[in-house]
Amino acid sequence: MATLAFNGVLFPQVEGVIWDKDGTLADTLEYWRQVGERRVRLLDAAIPGIGTPLAAAFGLGNGTIAPGGLLATGSRYENEIAAAAYIAERGRDWQNALALAQAIFRQADQESPQITSIPLRLGGREVLTQLAQAGYKQAILSADVSANVQGFVRHNRLDTLLAYYTGIDTGPTKPHPEPLYKTCAALGLRPEQVVMVGDSPVDMEMARQAGCAGAIAVSWGFHPQERLAALADVVITDWNQIQVLG
Repeated sequence: MATLAFNGVLFPQVEGVIWDKDGTLADTLEYWRQVGERRVRLLDAAIPGIGTPLAAAFGLGNGTIAPGGLLATGSRYENEIAAAAYIAERGRDWQNALALAQAIFRQADQESPQITSIPLRLGGREVLTQLAQAGYKQAILSADVSANVQGFVRHNRLDTLLAYYTGIDTGPTKPHPEPLYKTCAALGLRPEQVVMVGDSPVDMEMARQAGCAGAIAVSWGFHPQERLAALADVVITDWNQIQVLG
């Protein structure tokens, strides 16, 4: 196996690369802002008064998404739980509150179907192709739901370049290492044989907890570079900084 390099840092024992989707492989910031705002409007219409605090929890404001908000860092289920908590605080029983939150999230999805047609970032296909041709096993591990990950892969015709791709529908989510362990098992590799590439602190923390060979941050996603640099083994600012050597 050749040596993989990220911004000049070498990873000679790596046999696989696990990619985050949102913010890393795809520029989905504007999509999630619109979906978040639609969720808030629908929830506030159903339970008047919860819109403002829920928007703050999601990290919505000033026409963007806060890097530390639930939309930027949380899984679908975590966002649903947060919405349900605000509903329950207004007097609904928990099961009813959660069912209402999930129904409204599904409605927002139906009104925003373009998540599966968002293109791969320019330059990404060339890198994924180079890695596949060099024999590296690749996967996508996203905090988005699996259906959206599958749609993204199909739309961008990435299935021939990836050995596995999944979202997180239930159970532990990032930064818990369990989703990464499952992805490594699907690749037939151990965590110390893979690097995790993502744009979020939770991607970096998950990689470290799992014992990955490297936690690689990209600077072009949702989160500020200076925060990522403190957690990552290396930060890349351009696709050209990913190289197969030898």
